[in-house]
Amino acid sequence: MRSSGHASINARGTQFIMDNARNGFSLYRLDGGASIQEYVTGTPRRTYPKQVDFAEGSQVVVGGSDHGIVYIFDRKTGGVLQKLHHGRDELVQTIAVRQLAAP
Repeated sequence: MRSSGHASINARGTQFIMDNARNGFSLYRLDGGASIQEYVTGTPRRTYPKQVDFAEGSQVVVGGSDHGIVYIFDRKTGGVLQKLHHGRDELVQTIAVRQLAAP
């Protein structure tokens, strides 16, 4: 049995992202569960569930890690857009995103 962590559904209700407890996060279609994309943060040192969420109109994916980094990924390509360093080898289990109104 494979354990998994946190999951979030995009605003349109068509996709969900989850902590896959294997190498980062996985994106799936809500209808049928087909795999779409992987967001790699590395092999976990500890398998605690880590939050992951959509941001910026579901164009980016934000998730924690067990090695002190918050990752921001491009949802479509899976590429890392930014790494926010929280601490050395610390668990970043909880994250939060906020959608800002357009100016």
